[in-house]
Amino acid sequence: MGGYRDEVIAAEEDELCVRLRAANWTIYRLSNDMALHDAAMTHFHQWWKRSVRCGYAFGQGAYLHGKNPERHFVWESQRARLWGIYLPLLCLLTGMLFHPIGWAAFLIYPLQVLRLVSRRRGPLVNRLLLAAFQVLGRFPEGLGQLNFTYDRLFRRRATLIEHKSI
Repeated sequence: MGGYRDEVIAAEEDELCVRLRAANWTIYRLSNDMALHDAAMTHFHQWWKRSVRCGYAFGQGAYLHGKNPERHFVWESQRARLWGIYLPLLCLLTGMLFHPIGWAAFLIYPLQVLRLVSRRRGPLVNRLLLAAFQVLGRFPEGLGQLNFTYDRLFRRRATLIEHKSI
């Protein structure tokens, strides 16, 4: 399959597996842990950069392999664009047009957090933290989508989005 593609800067394993499956290979997942991965993220900025990188990977994966049957990262890309780009712009526009009541449109985000909290089990504080970061993560993912689109439109070579440096 030629190994990893140089232009794929994130989710390289996923992309390689898509090509392997397309070539009629079978991918097996072992039930045993083979390694432990420590992302070594201790600062919010690191998490943000990693989320931007994920958004970029979603956009690139959908661009490369978003057609049927794989639809690779299509849902993730749509979700990042909806919650991280389109809805914030719509809320901003609504707030400006229907000031001051229009700013209430931004309440869709805490409502989404509550919806996600209600779908999980476990301690409330854990569910709240997970849901809050899931919703917050759509913003940097949306930025990653925009970065990928910009690179593609202007034929720029993708560069690594490093999240571990402070």
